[in-house]
Amino acid sequence: MVMKKFSLYLLCIGLLACNKIENRKETGQQPPIFPDYIGVTIPKNMAPPTFTIKNVDAVYAEFFFEGELQFSAKGNSIDGINIPQKKWQTLTRKAQGASIEIVVCSKQKGETFWNEYLPFTITIANEPIDGFLTYRLIKPGYELWDKMGIYQRELSSYKEKAIFENQQQQSETGRGCVNCHSFCEYNADTLMFHARFINPGTTIVINDEVTHLNLKTEITQNGTYPKWHPSARYIAFALCNTSQAFHMYDRNRISVYDTKSDLMIYDVQKHEVITDKRFLNSPQFETFPTWSPDGKFLYFSSAQPVSDLPLNNDKMKYGIYRVSFDEKTAKLGDSIECIVNPDSTCKTQLFARISPDNRYLLYTEADYGTFPIWHQEADLKMLDLETRKPIDVGILNSESVESYHSWSSNGRWVVFSSRRENGLYTRLYIAYFDKNGHFHKPFALPQKTTDFDSDRMYSYNIPEFTKGATKIPPYKIEKATKKSPEASTLRK
Repeated sequence: MVMKKFSLYLLCIGLLACNKIENRKETGQQPPIFPDYIGVTIPKNMAPPTFTIKNVDAVYAEFFFEGELQFSAKGNSIDGINIPQKKWQTLTRKAQGASIEIVVCSKQKGETFWNEYLPFTITIANEPIDGFLTYRLIKPGYELWDKMGIYQRELSSYKEKAIFENQQQQSETGRGCVNCHSFCEYNADTLMFHARFINPGTTIVINDEVTHLNLKTEITQNGTYPKWHPSARYIAFALCNTSQAFHMYDRNRISVYDTKSDLMIYDVQKHEVITDKRFLNSPQFETFPTWSPDGKFLYFSSAQPVSDLPLNNDKMKYGIYRVSFDEKTAKLGDSIECIVNPDSTCKTQLFARISPDNRYLLYTEADYGTFPIWHQEADLKMLDLETRKPIDVGILNSESVESYHSWSSNGRWVVFSSRRENGLYTRLYIAYFDKNGHFHKPFALPQKTTDFDSDRMYSYNIPEFTKGATKIPPYKIEKATKKSPEASTLRK
């Protein structure tokens, strides 16, 4: 029995040695891998980070932990190295709270030797990431599209499924816009999204019950940019009249601006639209509402109006504000508090998102306007809500656009969209946020092959984490409920 086990051990060592390449030439340089995973911190329950070296014939990588070779993988410059998922999962569980070391080699066609690069590390965090990520995929056009949808990705693998596609229900949507999805408290079974064009309206899903509503009343229109209250009873919306302006010589090809922008709240239980005269038909432009995780505050962006839009769109500067909210009475507080003042920054602040512990406010800052996803100068910023001091998050930003972002349920991970790869398509990046309040270097959402995103040619937006998989029962988008919800004006 002992001899058999020893023979099996030698056989395993022999197989491992067979995979190990010889005849290497040291370069003394870091490997120019794509995507860049050098020095990043990732969760143990994440799919393998496939990478490559471009413009070579073959790529090879060895994975070490505590000085011992765990496994190796080969690939090419197009698809990247093929990391075995089971071996990767075993390694990340073993290395939790520590780092693994990776040695990469590349080989040109016709060469007899491999170029060996300096080793680099990937740290495996103690904290896991939520199991699923939902986003919209859309072609980066401005006016027309033929296919778009809302999709969900299992983060421990490369599996992706459609939650809803406009082609899937072509007769019901007319291939119209499907947008503005939102989940309540990372619950995959409580969500909503909008369907436009034919049978337009708001689709709300609570467990297995699907409702398609027309939220338009005598005093409001259908809302956009929704955000669930943590109680799952209320949804906050912006009411926007949105237009586009195109630029010939500006590096920002397009500007989106609102000619009107207000706020409303929908009561899911009473089927009632709740309005407040301070935020309805007011001179100010309010948009992008979000709730504090404890449900006690409604945050939003607001700007003073300017004349002659879109000519003066560069003068539109939004700040971030909040107002208290009483969940029992559904009333907003008397005072509105300025959190980030546009007068002091001379910038515009949008997409406010509060960390699950109510401590940090993460937002997008750009030079002007209400929609920074095409503004090359747009960056992520963060404020400590306890000290009211800014936190340096420069490690998250690039020379191109950073925009949509969301926190994980444990507050240790942030996902955001960025155009850093080529300036045209938004891709998703994830960053670790440690217990000391510091972000670590972001990494691209791993895909099975490194050319996966470039081949699909779609942009990602509105990424949101959920703890489980969404299971929407099959249904058709029937015409939205004819009877509009009753409107209740809380403030006189």
